[in-house]
Amino acid sequence: MDAAKEEIDLFLKKCDELMQCKFILADTKIGEVLKAIATSDLLYAFFRDLTKDFDYAAAKRKYMLPAADGARNVGKLRFPEDPAERLAFVFCLLVDFDTGRLDLDAFLQQYFYEDGSVYGSFYAFTNQVVKPFKSAVRMLFRDQRLSDAVEKHRARADLARLVADEREGVFKSDLSDRKKVDALMILNALAACAERGSGGMIAGLTVGYKYFAASVGRRSEGLDELYKRFASPEEII
Repeated sequence: MDAAKEEIDLFLKKCDELMQCKFILADTKIGEVLKAIATSDLLYAFFRDLTKDFDYAAAKRKYMLPAADGARNVGKLRFPEDPAERLAFVFCLLVDFDTGRLDLDAFLQQYFYEDGSVYGSFYAFTNQVVKPFKSAVRMLFRDQRLSDAVEKHRARADLARLVADEREGVFKSDLSDRKKVDALMILNALAACAERGSGGMIAGLTVGYKYFAASVGRRSEGLDELYKRFASPEEII
């Protein structure tokens, strides 16, 4: 819990530094925000799942509106109404700035043209994009929600560890090749569930593997822990 809180606090600090920095340091500070996400198991998993099925190309076409006919080259940036999509959209924008796929200076002049000054444009960008992004993550992971998120992350990590240990044990066992294949089919499905989280599926696969292992006479301490922890659909994951 303490480690997860420190990770969230570091992310929030890096967002603050981005909002308070001079434009000349913006690229560096954006990189630091993304690094805070990448080095946090909790935030990395959260944004990975959030963007997995997010159609960023379609979102850019929908929300990055071109300049109106006859207007100065100033477009309009909109945001998804759905909070999860908005987080995914802003995260992908930051990644584009960090990788150079989008030029921040040109982006500011097109979508955040204020008085013609870079300072005014950058201030508007941080106030309308970075500040709500930071606030949404802070609200999402504070207090009990943070505790639940940490517990889910730990449960997934424990499941992945137990499944990996069991796969290795199956490979080294004297089971027939046919039975090894059957065992690995179930274990691979469990590993996939550990990636995305699905309590009911995990419980069903765990119970199924329990009966399979019993039928072939396979036992281990790791299996006992697997059954104890994950044979119930109520396990937080």
